[in-house]
Amino acid sequence: MEGSAVSTAHSVSNIAYCQLAQKLLVAFGETIREVARLHEHQSQAVIDGDPDSTRFDDLIHMANERKHAAKYEYLSHMETHGCSNLASLVQHGTDEE
Repeated sequence: MEGSAVSTAHSVSNIAYCQLAQKLLVAFGETIREVARLHEHQSQAVIDGDPDSTRFDDLIHMANERKHAAKYEYLSHMETHGCSNLASLVQHGTDEE
């Protein structure tokens, strides 16, 4: 039953988003994972007593900037293209030109 819900959600997301929106959403997700990974590495450095654990601060800052840029690129696309609106998809189609 759990697999059905996942495949249904995946099918719905394919209907509700154009290809570019899907690509931008995946890119945003990757930047979120990058930030989380860096926080994990920094936390482990602190736990290990690494005196230079602050070396992650700049990396985390830069990763957060990339995350914010990816987020707003995705949101901007959704707003301007209107592909989150099913009625707009029916009217304009689902593929980016």
